Amino acid sequence: MKKLIRSVINRFGFDLVGIKFVNRDFSEHLLNVFSAKNIDCVIDVGANSGQYGTFLRKIGFKGHIVSFEPVKAVFVALESATKGDDKWICYNLALGDTNEDKSINVYRSTVWSSFLDANAFSKNIWQSLETAAPEIVKVVRLDDIFAELVSRTGCLHYFLKMDTQGYDKNVFNGSLESLTSIQALQSELSLIHVYSGMASAYDVLDEFHSRNFYISGMYPINREASSLAVIEYDCVLVKRHV
Repeated sequence: MKKLIRSVINRFGFDLVGIKFVNRDFSEHLLNVFSAKNIDCVIDVGANSGQYGTFLRKIGFKGHIVSFEPVKAVFVALESATKGDDKWICYNLALGDTNEDKSINVYRSTVWSSFLDANAFSKNIWQSLETAAPEIVKVVRLDDIFAELVSRTGCLHYFLKMDTQGYDKNVFNGSLESLTSIQALQSELSLIHVYSGMASAYDVLDEFHSRNFYISGMYPINREASSLAVIEYDCVLVKRHV
């Protein structure tokens, strides 16, 4: 019956596509991934003041959110965003591949705050990156706090969102023991480097692929005005069961 209906529709120049394969925008694709992978908790690394968690609630995600933000003043705003939401908890921590105290560059636009230094290219585009105020923050591996997250949320299927301004590979490498519970992830990848010494986006993708995470969707964040080349992508990856 399905083939018959499809053949009739094809005659008029249309086709039938399953809902889970229709990805008109980033939010729709994300919800499709959450549904397919039974995601009941999002680990929000680099939460800033809670923009991503708020976005998840607006698009209808009702599961748990665990947000990490290391910069103290920004964390205060994050705490405020989580009030009244029993399924949204936050930590005043950074995640990485080593447990340590580390200096972070806090830029005027705090969404750019990074353990790396903004390079000349990015400073030429975004004036808010011209100066930075260093702050010492606490860094932990996800592997060393994951059992606590499971205990607090009671969840089984995790989505790891990383937006750490050039530090996503470090976050991932500190999460290797937790990958059995992480079914999908999101990483901000810079095809044109905006920080000095940041890992190549292709090297980061190779690292994800080596652990059986494959690209499910790529969504441009910004472009170079002169060439229209994409500077950064939000990349969604899913675990393949092979």
